[in-house]
Amino acid sequence: MSDVERNKPELPSVYEPIHFDSVENLTETALEHARQGAPEGTLLWTTNQATGPARLGREWQSPGDGLYAAVILRPDADWDDSSQIALVGLVSLGAAVADMVGPMTELRYRWPNDLLVGGTKIAGLWLYEDRDAGWLTLVLACNVGKRPEEVFDGGCLLEEGGNPDIDPARLLEQLSRQFLAWLNLWAEEGMAPIRREFCSRSDGAGTPVALVLGESEKVAGSIAGIDASGDLEVSYNEKRRTLSIRRFLGMQKLGPDEV
Repeated sequence: MSDVERNKPELPSVYEPIHFDSVENLTETALEHARQGAPEGTLLWTTNQATGPARLGREWQSPGDGLYAAVILRPDADWDDSSQIALVGLVSLGAAVADMVGPMTELRYRWPNDLLVGGTKIAGLWLYEDRDAGWLTLVLACNVGKRPEEVFDGGCLLEEGGNPDIDPARLLEQLSRQFLAWLNLWAEEGMAPIRREFCSRSDGAGTPVALVLGESEKVAGSIAGIDASGDLEVSYNEKRRTLSIRRFLGMQKLGPDEV
């Protein structure tokens, strides 16, 4: 019997968990389940994947003993707001980690999809959607027990969190509860509470920032703030520009309103 089987995570009943001992690429597996009609709440997870996608065609280094998870949603909300679920997922992960790490551990968000603990990046989140089919999939990768050897500024939760009892299954338990609570709060009250939580643990106005939007497009300036939709406002060259979560994550508008 595996450690996961002995320590099976206790998840809220709204989830339909699917666990893999290992998988080649959890994102591709999750997207295939979504395309095949998997119901809302399907939660796929593993502690071992060979590879995972990151932004701009890069690869997420995936050391063993991590948490690689994806949840399939079929939202009734306005699809124009669906990208906000990236921040919902990020603050949910942050809240879950905050409940597990030692006192005074530094925990920060980096817009719109990174979690840093002890000053190092330990997790990233991504969104995929198909408006015609009516599904959205939130994917996350978190380095829990091991740091990525090929990423100079990458860390892991076990080393940075100051708690030797942290493991992927327990993190998934906390995350599943936090995500359900924050998602319901977002559905009821919109972005305001999500934005407050995000801003309480992220760099404020005036902080220098450099973002890569594409192979030939970069933005360098200073943070002006997070707007009511959760998008990032950047000041540069005496101008202000709003960067959308949707564009930064490379989400495409699929469906009848596709342009």
